[in-house]
Amino acid sequence: MTSSAIAPPAEFAISGTAFASASPEALAKILDTLDLASLEQEHTRLERAIQQLVQSNKEIAEFIEQEQNDLLEFQKQQGGGGSEAAEAFEADPEFVLAIEENMVVIAKYERTCADLLRAIQRKRGVVAEEVEKTEDGGGQAGADDGVYL
Repeated sequence: MTSSAIAPPAEFAISGTAFASASPEALAKILDTLDLASLEQEHTRLERAIQQLVQSNKEIAEFIEQEQNDLLEFQKQQGGGGSEAAEAFEADPEFVLAIEENMVVIAKYERTCADLLRAIQRKRGVVAEEVEKTEDGGGQAGADDGVYL
């Protein structure tokens, strides 16, 4: 089973899902076709997505904790000790699943961000080499009125 990678135009953001679901070989091909600005934009966008997922997990965990505290308070008001309720409390499986799924996506996005960062560093190295070649004279002679091309 072979997969070919076709990079979208640089002006379109590449979805984190597409990045994260691409094989390492396909991702490398995609990253090689992007310019430095696009790589930096995607890296920033994925970092923001990671931050949003982390924040979402934090909010879900706080909601679960608040539900548990509300249940304990209700049990105490009803005359119970509340400890049985705390032990018996199970968070809504949908919330737990959401946190787990977010953790998987975060891990994938972090790996992709690392790949993007390596690609950015490679591109910056190529650009730096090109600048050095032009700054060392590059064999360019001055044109009329001292204008260099």
